[in-house]
Amino acid sequence: MVFKRKDKFSYLARFVVDSEGKRIGESISVFEDLLIIKKNDKFYAIPFKHVELKENEIHIKGVIQWDKAEELARRWKNAQNGYSGKQD
Repeated sequence: MVFKRKDKFSYLARFVVDSEGKRIGESISVFEDLLIIKKNDKFYAIPFKHVELKENEIHIKGVIQWDKAEELARRWKNAQNGYSGKQD
């Protein structure tokens, strides 16, 4: 699914719920083709293909590998801090 830039931003500041309808966090940013969510005190980056906007909540589709999502969120955090992670 291809999103236009403005469409992605409609996903911000919404509660994120799991497949059982339980609130697990809140969407806080968009990075590349990833939705950044804050869950407890940690950040996770979820590909847009795994999320769906229903009413005013974001529903997670499929199985999320939370350790991988946390690793992807580090790229977002580093980009926020001006570090690309690339070495010359």
